Amino acid sequence: IPQRDTGIPTYDGLPLGQYVSVMEMLNPMHRFWSDGRWNKITLAHGCYWKKCAFCDVSLDYIGRYDRPGEDIAMQRIRALIAETDETGFHLVDEAAPPAGMRALAKRLIDEKLSITWWGNIRFEKAFTPELCRLLAAAGCVAVSGGLEVASDRLLELMQKGVTVEQVARVTRAFSDAGIMVHAYLMYGFPTETAQDTIDALERVRQLFAAGCIQSAYWHRFAATAHSPIGLHPEEYGITLRPPRTVTFAHNDIEFDDPVGTDHDFLGSGLRKALYNYMLGLGLDADVREWFEPRPEGRRRGARRHGRRGSLLSVPATTVPPDLIERLLG
Repeated sequence: IPQRDTGIPTYDGLPLGQYVSVMEMLNPMHRFWSDGRWNKITLAHGCYWKKCAFCDVSLDYIGRYDRPGEDIAMQRIRALIAETDETGFHLVDEAAPPAGMRALAKRLIDEKLSITWWGNIRFEKAFTPELCRLLAAAGCVAVSGGLEVASDRLLELMQKGVTVEQVARVTRAFSDAGIMVHAYLMYGFPTETAQDTIDALERVRQLFAAGCIQSAYWHRFAATAHSPIGLHPEEYGITLRPPRTVTFAHNDIEFDDPVGTDHDFLGSGLRKALYNYMLGLGLDADVREWFEPRPEGRRRGARRHGRRGSLLSVPATTVPPDLIERLLG
């Protein structure tokens, strides 16, 4: 069904004032999701990029891109305000198109319609400082987007279409405009080594320290049945295991990565570091300090850490400490 013909979402009959807000963690973006409610709309169906190797791009909800235009968006915004008497909107696009966001922002300003809104994006070069200021003036308060693994090698392998430098510049433009930035982070991608993970954490640390991002969350990579990786695992160096009996939905697929990185061990340190970074803590600390000593029999090449005297279980970063600062110029 073409998006312009799908109609206007409705909350008619729902006791909107009786729903309870619940926050499961202190993540700033998770508070946006859960503390209070937002009217939901999309600027477009599907993803205009639809190339990411980890994403289910072969399915309709990703692979079929259809943007009905800002006239339809404005019609739906006005109708939802009239029905709910609420002016907060969450753009639930797979990735809201920059051109669509610019057009929406101009219409909101020209028609003097005051709303508060936020949504999911890709960290595209099109989000210039000028555009970010326009979005902020039109009521945009936050964006969320995928940095995934902060490694140019792995970003290229997953066909993300961005670089660490590009993400740094775009997120800084949003932050300078007063728009909060949440980054989706990933670990455990095929061929990812412990060194890749530690270097990615160091780049994330610098992005927080530089004021580029204010919120983030680490997601463990999962191979899915309808993604390029799930359909062509040999191109990414992994082997899929025979599927288990599926009784409901065929989605995640277990796999073997010959690199053999202990992602279970690394995950706890990544989460601990990120929790502190979001509180503004530990931004000057060596990223290795967030990782506990490996249990006997699991640690490889452990050595003494000079400042803590504990067994160092991860490699030192190879990333220059001023990388993001230099990329920002």
